[in-house]
Amino acid sequence: MVLARLRRRLRAETGASSVELLVFFPLLMLIILVTVQVALSWYGHEVAISTARETARIVREGGTTPAELAQAEVDGVRYAMRVGSGRALTDVDVHIDINGDEARVTVTGASMDIVAGLAPGVEASVTAPIETFKEDA
Repeated sequence: MVLARLRRRLRAETGASSVELLVFFPLLMLIILVTVQVALSWYGHEVAISTARETARIVREGGTTPAELAQAEVDGVRYAMRVGSGRALTDVDVHIDINGDEARVTVTGASMDIVAGLAPGVEASVTAPIETFKEDA
């Protein structure tokens, strides 16, 4: 009788779901964390491209003197902080390169991360023509 009870306990699947949960839970958490990290990186890229577009608009309408370009870069960093609430894109760097009648604005930074140091860097560039006044002939 004792032997029969022992056999029934060994055959029973009591606790099997706990073991399955223990095996699959880390995998499930990894999938969730990677999904959230991809979404945060995407959001950081959206903030960077929006900042590049806005800075390019400022450069197109403003002047191209070194002081005006420096001010446009500062305004671009402020714009990124305002749009991303200061957290979506960190370590923001705005670089403006003038090549003839075109301006290339490059915004770099780091997106938010779940695990410190695992977020990829973000870079976005926009090239736009500089508006110039031409008198009527």
